[in-house]
Amino acid sequence: MNLQKIYELMPQPFQTLALNAYAFKIHLERFGKKFERLLEEFIKHEYLPETALEEYQNHKIRKLIKHAYETVPYYHEIMKKRKLKPKDIKTKEDLTKLPLLPRETVKENLSRLISKKFKRSQLIMGHTSGTTGSPLQFYWDHNTCLINNVVDWRQKMWAGLKYGERYAVLLGRMIVPPNQKKPPFWRMNYLHNQLWLSSFHMSEKNLKFYLEKLKDFKPKVIEGYPSTVYILAKYLDTKGETLPLTAVLTSSETLYDFQRETIEKVFQCKIFDFYGLAERTVFATECDKHEGHHINLDYGIMEIVNDKGEPVKEGEMGWIVGTSLHNFGMPFIRYKTNDVTRLKIKKCACGRTFPLMEDVTTKAEDIIVTKDGRYISPSVLTHPFKPLHHVKMSQIIQEDLENIIIKIVKADGYNDEETNALISGLKARLGKEMKMHIEFVDEIPQTKAGKFKWVISKIPLEFK
Repeated sequence: MNLQKIYELMPQPFQTLALNAYAFKIHLERFGKKFERLLEEFIKHEYLPETALEEYQNHKIRKLIKHAYETVPYYHEIMKKRKLKPKDIKTKEDLTKLPLLPRETVKENLSRLISKKFKRSQLIMGHTSGTTGSPLQFYWDHNTCLINNVVDWRQKMWAGLKYGERYAVLLGRMIVPPNQKKPPFWRMNYLHNQLWLSSFHMSEKNLKFYLEKLKDFKPKVIEGYPSTVYILAKYLDTKGETLPLTAVLTSSETLYDFQRETIEKVFQCKIFDFYGLAERTVFATECDKHEGHHINLDYGIMEIVNDKGEPVKEGEMGWIVGTSLHNFGMPFIRYKTNDVTRLKIKKCACGRTFPLMEDVTTKAEDIIVTKDGRYISPSVLTHPFKPLHHVKMSQIIQEDLENIIIKIVKADGYNDEETNALISGLKARLGKEMKMHIEFVDEIPQTKAGKFKWVISKIPLEFK
């Protein structure tokens, strides 16, 4: 029996205790004196001259490349093949001497991408399903987790939230057992003054309880997936109610204009959207001027390239490529994403030196509607796919309230255990009455616009 199942079987007070024990573990890893010192330092980076930021990046690159050449088998071999030594890569412009790192290459070379200076037990394992539903496993060192928390809290401060102030979260963790029928559909993280709301119980019948709890809790900010926060906002809008906040933080999905309009109207505040990768290579944040996403230059190097991997001209669209400046445990150098954007030529009115980029174009997705009236965000459906290591691509299609089709492009090594784990994970989120139909296919077609839609729902989203 895994830890999630044990957690679900616990009485609610013990679940709260377990959640806070986990929060304490996270606190030891990501907070404390070092966090406070780094946050103070990173806040100063916002207004540094461009030359100073460039030198900061180049200094970090030189250290990273030397480390990768000496301790990471994959990069040592790549550089030897190209007759490169660390001295040949001194600036961010020199990174183009190295090849792109597609996610398939990461999958095929996982062990060889880990630094020999680290034992796996010293690293923290991460997962992402990606926008194509193809799972990826990787590792972060502890410093990377700390830095990620620093830039995350810098963004929260831009939105007007200080550490210790109340905020509510609507993300993908299953903090309430999926078969629970009555409130509370939330658990409290007392250590960080953080109310975790379940994303899996948001039916029209239950949303009134969410609203009552939020009114009682009085958070300053709500953070969540755009589609999940939109479900709550749409419910409030239908009822003609508002819930004033200081800000709403969104991430992990494309934020659509109709979602922004409704969310900002109902919560009577601005959205601060941010773009971050689980691979910890790029972090881009929206400030109070809302003129685009600031690329956090002290976090990583972001390139925008064409299909050939060549840098595009200023202002042109291209693929996002990221290089982590801080993950020495498993360096990601020139990691190619499936996301598209372009740089904005103009400077932001806020005066920060970090350049602006347009909203990121990921793959448009739909919300799944269950028979018992719950609305499930596509982002929370990524979690059952994350442990699967032999799936090239996948797609979810909802035909009606009782039937889901899951299309899977298998990789070598795929077996029935992965099918069973996937069905179990999806049923835990969508309900046991939902029928799952697995279809193994050779490919999943793109739309006429050349885009890939991971979740397709044929059920309209309505609030009566």
